[in-house]
Parts: sequence; C-alpha cells; structure tokens
Amino acid sequence: MAQKETSPEARKSALESDYAALYAVAGLTDALADALKGALADTQQKASKRFDELQSKRPELTRQAKVSAEEVRTFVITLPEQFKSLPEATKARIADLQKQANELLAQASATYGDFAGRGKEAVDEVRKSTHDRSSKETRSVTPGSSDNASPDRQGTDEEDDR
Repeated sequence: MAQKETSPEARKSALESDYAALYAVAGLTDALADALKGALADTQQKASKRFDELQSKRPELTRQAKVSAEEVRTFVITLPEQFKSLPEATKARIADLQKQANELLAQASATYGDFAGRGKEAVDEVRKSTHDRSSKETRSVTPGSSDNASPDRQGTDEEDDR
C-alpha cells in the first residue's frame, strides 16, 4: 500500500486540532480506499487477461463441443442395435466363461490327482520302510534264534540300533 506523503505542517495542524481522532479515521479510510482501488485494478487486469485467453480458445472449445455432440448422437443412434445384440453377446460371454470354468475344473482335478498320487507314494514308502524295520527288529529279538546266539549277529544289531 503506497503512502501519500503529508506535509509536516498538515500533520502538526491535524494533531493539534480538536478533530485529530476524526482526521485519523479519515486518513485510515483514505488509505484503505487507495489499497482497494489498487486491488480492484489488479483484479480487473487479471480478469481481462483471463477473458482474452478464453476468447482465444473459443473456436477450439466450440469445435470440441461439436465433435463431442456428434459422438454422443452417434452413440445414441447405435444404442438400439447394441441392445438387440446384447442377448447374443451375453450368451457368447457366458459360453466363454463356462469353457474357462471347465478348463479350470479340469486343471484342479488333475492337480488334485497329482497330489493324491504323490501322497500315496509317500505314505506307502514310509509304511514299507517302517514294516522293513519292524521285520528286522522282530527277527533279531526272537528267542531261540540261532542268529541271536551268534556273537557276530549281536554286534550287527547293536550297530543297527545306532
């Protein structure tokens, strides 16, 4: 806010007057009016600039509006045909989805079978291994067996236990 220069005489005279407070209010009002005039001028200048920019873009915006209106008109005209073909398109999409579902089900079944087979082999292997170990232990512990009487065989059992 630009300040107006007051003469020293005017300042002294105003302060010595009985109306000093009124002069101060009048001075403040004058300063605010100057500030508002400046702000108004800046705002008008910016608005004028923006208006000119919009005016220069007007032909392009008009062209875009016409193109958009034409696109909407074409879309609306084709809507009845799109609605007519909707049942066939829906049926085709349902058929595609059913085919995908069947393929996924087949993949899931195959994977399930693979895992089941793998699990059976693992269980059978553990059972056989356990059965073989159990058979060895049963043979070596049987009373009256000639193998138990042999000192060589007893050492072998001790080694197996380790």
